Amino acid sequence: MEYKNSAKDKYQQHKPIMTAMMRFANPMLAEIMVRAGAESVCIDNEHYPFTDEDIVNICRTVRSLGAECVVRLGDKRLEAIYRVMDMGVNGVLLPNVETAEEAQMIVDAVKYPPVGRRGCCPITRGADYGVGIDTLEYYSKINDTTTVGIMIESKKGYENLDEIMKVKGIDYFTIGPSDFSGSFGKPGQAGTDPEIKAAMADAYDRMLKAGYSIGGLAYNPDQTRQAIRTGKTFLNVGSDLQMITRQFAEHISGAREEIKKAGLSGTHSDPIEKLRNNEPVIAPFIRIAEPAIAEVIAMNGADFVILDDEHFPFSDKEIINIIRAVHGRGGKIIVRPHDKSKPAIGRILDMGADGIMAPQISSAAEAEAVVKAAKYGPEGYRGLCPIAAGADFGYGHSAEEYAKKANERIVVGIMVETKSAVDDLDAILAVPGIDYIAVGPSDLSASYGLPGQYDNPEIKKIIESVYAKVIAAGIPLFGMPYSDEEVKPVLDKGMRVLCVGSDVQYMVWGWNELIAGTKKVIEEESK
Repeated sequence: MEYKNSAKDKYQQHKPIMTAMMRFANPMLAEIMVRAGAESVCIDNEHYPFTDEDIVNICRTVRSLGAECVVRLGDKRLEAIYRVMDMGVNGVLLPNVETAEEAQMIVDAVKYPPVGRRGCCPITRGADYGVGIDTLEYYSKINDTTTVGIMIESKKGYENLDEIMKVKGIDYFTIGPSDFSGSFGKPGQAGTDPEIKAAMADAYDRMLKAGYSIGGLAYNPDQTRQAIRTGKTFLNVGSDLQMITRQFAEHISGAREEIKKAGLSGTHSDPIEKLRNNEPVIAPFIRIAEPAIAEVIAMNGADFVILDDEHFPFSDKEIINIIRAVHGRGGKIIVRPHDKSKPAIGRILDMGADGIMAPQISSAAEAEAVVKAAKYGPEGYRGLCPIAAGADFGYGHSAEEYAKKANERIVVGIMVETKSAVDDLDAILAVPGIDYIAVGPSDLSASYGLPGQYDNPEIKKIIESVYAKVIAAGIPLFGMPYSDEEVKPVLDKGMRVLCVGSDVQYMVWGWNELIAGTKKVIEEESK
């Protein structure tokens, strides 16, 4: 077993370290953060729900990539703390610590005897299940790699700060400004009220003089620079929630503004009516199995959320919960399934999806089969269950009424992304019931033996010819403007279903930019 924690080394040397907060229980988000350069990931189990399984899976991901994994717990009991330590996390960040006794109990829960009182079990995940370890060596070395962070968030904690700082085993301190200002009877005034600002400055000053690393917010370059200049080295660069919310807000509002400038806003408000009237609709992908992300997308005004079950793993339980999340925020959801069979399509629609986006369509016969799988008779052969989730469990309508309404409302899209589909395109366009068509350039280029060569003259010519035929047929065309600058050219080409990106792309782009900016400031300030 390796007894290393590079993040702790930085705490002790008072070197800047970048930490990111996790508020969504999905390891994929943690992986993106760490690959972008976050050195520590803090699971916020104080304010957001994480199961034990969630914590273990996130910890497994983070630590496998060489970063530190910490949990912020709402429960300060010794038993709760050493339970998460046994899961394999590197340490804890405990909120609202108000007394030296509380701080000592936290250290006791993180550290094994003789330093603390953590329960000894050398076969936990935190001890590599006991595989290949020397038990005596484990107990003698592991305490040096575990971390303890303390949050001062109240007037009482501030008043007891000097006594709290006398407790041995604390690695860093930080202040929670929201709760701190609230404890003074001035919630939300941490950045404006003179008394609160003075108390926080005094607390930070005493922490530094006592030799502790201290935490600060570093959400942008100016904030990062200010944090470093005031002695803060534990740099909180943001959270998955903040990144997702900001990215979707910017991209969706930007696309909406370009649609307005182009005079294409239209008169319909219902996304399905907009789509069928060939008015622009905004339809980003969700590729991370987290219902809260789907809520964020819908709340930011997307017409549709497209769940990508073709290339990313979603269980049935995750799909139905994401559908509920989108509907709960007034949105519509389309699923791109990995399986185009009649049972698979019917199952997705029975969960409540508003439509499907069938990939890899190779012929008119296959396109017709997809449409029929999505429609009840006489238009198709979808199996009728009038008490499924998609039918509101039978409330408020008869089976006949539900079937008729479903046939009117279910959206069917297909993807042209093979040579055989291009060859049969005229027949595909004649299939009734297709609401929109997308071209998949990656698979299409691969089917011509030119994978990834989107700029190849042959591939470009083929794609443009498909676009022209789809538009001439009056069928809405799917486009992918991933920046505000790309929206107008896509609209000018006649595309009306605008995929402005996905949660994965926004996380990757956003974290790469944020971490690179933070690193640049750290380098500049270290000169």
